[in-house]
Amino acid sequence: MTLLERITNVFIPAKTQKRDLSLNTLFPDSNSFDTDKALTLTAVWCAIRLLAESVSSLPISVYSKQTNGDKLEDVKSPIYKLIKFKPNFYQNKITFFEYIMLCICTEGNSYVQIVRNNSGTPVELICLNPENVTVVINDGELFYQVDNGGVLDSSDILHFKTLTDDGINGISPIDQCAKALKYSENLQEFGNTFFSNGAKPSSILQTDRALSDTALQRLKTSFNNNYGKLKNSNSTIVLEEGLTFKPISISPEQAQFLSSRQFSITEVARIFRVQPHLIMDLSKSSFANIEMQSQEFLTYTLMPYITRIEEEMNLKLFRTNELGSKFVEFNVNGLLRGDVKSRTESYRSAITNGYMTINEVRQKENMNSIEGGDKHFMQMNMTTIDKIGEDA
Repeated sequence: MTLLERITNVFIPAKTQKRDLSLNTLFPDSNSFDTDKALTLTAVWCAIRLLAESVSSLPISVYSKQTNGDKLEDVKSPIYKLIKFKPNFYQNKITFFEYIMLCICTEGNSYVQIVRNNSGTPVELICLNPENVTVVINDGELFYQVDNGGVLDSSDILHFKTLTDDGINGISPIDQCAKALKYSENLQEFGNTFFSNGAKPSSILQTDRALSDTALQRLKTSFNNNYGKLKNSNSTIVLEEGLTFKPISISPEQAQFLSSRQFSITEVARIFRVQPHLIMDLSKSSFANIEMQSQEFLTYTLMPYITRIEEEMNLKLFRTNELGSKFVEFNVNGLLRGDVKSRTESYRSAITNGYMTINEVRQKENMNSIEGGDKHFMQMNMTTIDKIGEDA
């Protein structure tokens, strides 16, 4: 495949249609919603950005499993450079995984083409636009139809997906939760309209005099220009002789705007399974237990994505005889770092009980090794239970 063909695969919009059971198709009039609209909602943008940047910033590497159960980083593996530094000719590791996560969180599916050399070794990982890919099943075998790219075997496509109802295609969170996101969009539009008018309700100008249509239009235009905009919301109103001003009080529905908007942020957090404080909703935030919050974010939010990515890569990037002995793995230790006090107590216990060396601790803290720091220490007053009383 030429360079031009690969670029065309990625960037030219799709012409073929995939099976679409989304709410957009079933209810096009009442609940039309798409990815572009969803990403204009600040809570959605923040949630997806949080997930994409969190996964892409995690260290990842290739490991070989040793006979004693240990694992060693395999820097000589051809997969090592692809996933750790440069997967393809136009992306680095960060943008590569960010795009994968963006597609998963919006479309429910992310596709990466595995380009191999003549010996079958992967030499490039090309991200594909999900709109350009259609899953095809023929005689019990799975294929991927790529616009302007032909038909690819399932072994040459990394298919990352969310929850699926058929075992093949992931369900788009945007489509599945279109009603909730449409509600958020309506709130945002209401706020734009409400506050663009100076956050003031409609008002009445009263007079006992009869005014012509021309005079009425001139009065309305003059009043709106001078007092109806946000920058003039606190201006003093000066009325011509005979006119009285009567504001129409704000409705209870409008007064509930902020609480309704708060609810919509919570809904978005629920859709993407992130804690509200992580998308800047600090109304109920507490930093008393940041270590536990980080653990929950990793366990219940990130790990399902991380596991899906690892499993798909391990299945298709390695040769059949390498399955199980070589594997891709993210390092999530950075997300589990507690505060300084918690880490110090944990490291002290690890060193005094002999299951970590000083240099292993320093490595976790991004510090250089020291001479003599590779020795394991053990407390002198410790012994096994069966030895108690022997020296008495």
